[in-house]
Amino acid sequence: MQEMEQAEDDFAQKALVDAVENQIADGHPREAGLVIMDLIGQGVGREEALEKMADVLAAHIAVSMNEETPFDVNAYARDLLQLAQADTSE
Repeated sequence: MQEMEQAEDDFAQKALVDAVENQIADGHPREAGLVIMDLIGQGVGREEALEKMADVLAAHIAVSMNEETPFDVNAYARDLLQLAQADTSE
């Protein structure tokens, strides 16, 4: 049972990372491309940067689902930018 949950978690994480990669490729939101370049420029590995960005995306999807509201791309973009800024202060 635990293996199944782990497989589901891994699948969800991969789907989120894929979504972030698509956002970067599509340039929407444009902050996705800026943040990945910023994080990599700070020495964060590409995979780790994508995972951090995917975590932000997951949190915003959860809020949207829990509150039954549309996905707030502006709040998501703002939090992506904060992710890059938070990494510089570590």
